Amino acid sequence: MAQLKDAQGKPLTVMPLADLKKSVEQAKSLLASISVEPAECAALALGGQAAPTEGTAVAAGVAQDAATGASTGVSLAFRADARLLEKGIAQGGDFDKCSALSFTTNGTKVDLKLTKLAGFGSTPGTVAYRTDTSLPGGRKQSAITGQVIQDSVLITVSAVGGGSEADAISRAGKLLDQAAALVGK
Repeated sequence: MAQLKDAQGKPLTVMPLADLKKSVEQAKSLLASISVEPAECAALALGGQAAPTEGTAVAAGVAQDAATGASTGVSLAFRADARLLEKGIAQGGDFDKCSALSFTTNGTKVDLKLTKLAGFGSTPGTVAYRTDTSLPGGRKQSAITGQVIQDSVLITVSAVGGGSEADAISRAGKLLDQAAALVGK
């Protein structure tokens, strides 16, 4: 993780292990309270966060650009049994049945639209998509996510903000390719 660089060539801010563990526990608690419709779309709606974490080594980092408001994050999850990691990655058929879904937590319903993306980085096997979220009060939020499994490591990159969608896809794709190249060494 410490070898990864942002779009300006600066090292990512690596999440300390204690903070990462706390974040994972908070995410597990939150995920337990979320109901996804249709139910079979839960893994995709939750960006792979529903995958089991026991026996998995995880690292995370983020790059932020205050000038543009862009944020790009990456997580690396290693598990000797890569088949279990596959549960955390979007599959092609998921986009066919899960392009429109919703989740409810604490009585609040949020609608999601998922769009599969092409041209995301150059690492073979990468799956990428845009999530458009309609929040209560009419607010909307979009995020770009790309995932690939490389040598028993699930690499997940997400990007929000910045100048354009093309910029977010480029930032995230380059970071995913960089991580995949380092993992493959």
